[in-house]
Amino acid sequence: MALSKESSANLEMFSCPICSETLKLPKILPCLHTFCEQCIHEFIISIGRKKDNKISEFACPICRTVVIPTNSNEAIEKWTSSLQDNTIISTMITLSKGDQAQECHACKRCNEKSKARFWCKICEEALCEKCYQMHSRMKLLSAHDVVEIDKYSPNSTGIDLNGISKHCHFHPSKETEIFCFRHRESCCISCLSTLHKRCTGLKSIEHVFSENNLYENLPQILGKVLDSTIKLLKEKEKHKSDFITKTEIVEEEAAKFTEMTKCNLDNLFEKFKKQLHMFRDEQNTNLNVGLRLLEQFAKSLEHWIGVTKIVKELGSNTQLFAHVETMKSQIKGEYCRT
Repeated sequence: MALSKESSANLEMFSCPICSETLKLPKILPCLHTFCEQCIHEFIISIGRKKDNKISEFACPICRTVVIPTNSNEAIEKWTSSLQDNTIISTMITLSKGDQAQECHACKRCNEKSKARFWCKICEEALCEKCYQMHSRMKLLSAHDVVEIDKYSPNSTGIDLNGISKHCHFHPSKETEIFCFRHRESCCISCLSTLHKRCTGLKSIEHVFSENNLYENLPQILGKVLDSTIKLLKEKEKHKSDFITKTEIVEEEAAKFTEMTKCNLDNLFEKFKKQLHMFRDEQNTNLNVGLRLLEQFAKSLEHWIGVTKIVKELGSNTQLFAHVETMKSQIKGEYCRT
């Protein structure tokens, strides 16, 4: 269903990459791509069907980032329920429609219904009058930027940073504080005495931040990678164009030669022409594959740059670290394929 009075940017933000319709019950993955709940559910089911349900993870349909559901030990039909809701997009879509009242998220968690009047930009939640009063009285929340929901401007990225989990996969109630370089995974303090008690390559995430300035310069570094990728893409496109031109020249010269040799060379020319076209098509196909991989990589880099800026500005160090580790593995894999 089309949204009224929306800019093309917002229309794209509100659209599911799978069905191209307005997002319904949006779910956000750790790579911060958002999909309709039903669309990503059917995508996961289709992957499981191809592999006889013998899977423990799946890849994002857009950037191929590996996603390990928190309930991966359960049937894949239940995986979607554990994915993070994108409350930012849900609220923006609801507010943009203007045909129904936004419910208070705090009341909704208690199975209550009340009309929201305020929006907390830090908590990223809608609040009713009562919950807003409670919110403002709490010392830790009193400094949050809260605006009237009627005046809330949906000039947001649509990205819900809760998609990057800060909590330990094995101890969901605890936040990740340690990174194990041996297993290349984040963990909580409790994991040190269980899963990582024999590991030596352990560092606190804060320590990693303090000794590595990569995270400060990350958008600039990614920007340079994007520039190099675009440059390589243009070189490949030129190479493709030159290759096609050369094959056309060869064909023209062969045709002239055939005319000179009259009818006795007609059959030979036709055979040559067929083989040449087969060779050209094969090479053209290979070049197109390479170009598509580079185009996809360039789009992924643009996505990571935007996401990284947002995570860096609005997320915690733990979220930024988790995001970077996910991104590094993905970029390394995609760059190798190109």
